[in-house]
Amino acid sequence: MTFSLRLALCLPTLFCGLICAGHAQARDLFGLELPGAASETGRHSEAASAEPFPVRAYQGVDTPRIMAEGDIERVAYRLTGTSLTSYQMISPLREQLEAQGFDILFTCADTVCGGFDFRYLLDLLPEPAMHVDLGDYQYLVAQDDSERVVSILTSRAPTSGFMQITTVVPTDAPPVELTPPDSTEILPQLAQPTGALATQLESRGRVVLGDLAFDTGAATLGDGPFASLQRLASYLMTHPEVRIVLVGHTDNVGALDSNTALSRKRAQSVRQRLISRYGVSSAQISAEGIGYLAPLVSNGTEEGRDQNRRVEAVIASTQ
Repeated sequence: MTFSLRLALCLPTLFCGLICAGHAQARDLFGLELPGAASETGRHSEAASAEPFPVRAYQGVDTPRIMAEGDIERVAYRLTGTSLTSYQMISPLREQLEAQGFDILFTCADTVCGGFDFRYLLDLLPEPAMHVDLGDYQYLVAQDDSERVVSILTSRAPTSGFMQITTVVPTDAPPVELTPPDSTEILPQLAQPTGALATQLESRGRVVLGDLAFDTGAATLGDGPFASLQRLASYLMTHPEVRIVLVGHTDNVGALDSNTALSRKRAQSVRQRLISRYGVSSAQISAEGIGYLAPLVSNGTEEGRDQNRRVEAVIASTQ
């Protein structure tokens, strides 16, 4: 028995994303038929955005990637009670994509891909929606002539299979204009209302703290107040079971070692502010920095570098 999935094409002004269809033969030019009894476990959409997909095995900061721009849809599925291997789950999807004219840009398996390091180059929905066994997963990325991109990751748990299908469909929507002040290096995304911050944190497992300000090249956090920290503190204090990691990011100007150190110090400054000013328990927050290893967008423009200089809150545990 199969579960049919229709990956719908989008008009330039309409973001359609992934649509579940009940009939195995109902498919369009972007249609895929999933193996096994699949059920959707999570979904996240971004209109007029961009995402880098690895097209070679992990090579550190030099890992080649393709930057896909457009409307992004990430959908995770669980195949309950299946005995299919990760390869058996992804293989028929690859064949369907090739039959529809997609070029397979790259495919690999767990340790060949790069294991832990490669997996964390990917933007995956968090547990429990998408489970990844770092020693048992399969990955592919494909593109067609209209620059639509499909990325698939499959993995296993003891009694279930998991897969995430990420699609990027080009859109005509104009890019967001970013106009940070000249005197400081401002992270560009606006802080969300409390509800929106909580929703993004819980649905995606991470959220950009978009209104933080640091002096250029410095780790000291500005005096504020910063609405994103107020809302994050409120969320953490009302959810004492949640543990987060504050992750600092930089652009790619300069050496990796110095950027990593700077990004970690910035994350530590944010952690200290949440503890000292807002009274968040220190046990709920840790801080790390990964320099320029996980850009949101290309560092090829000043606007892109502005977006990549940021601190994110990432859920580490809800126990």
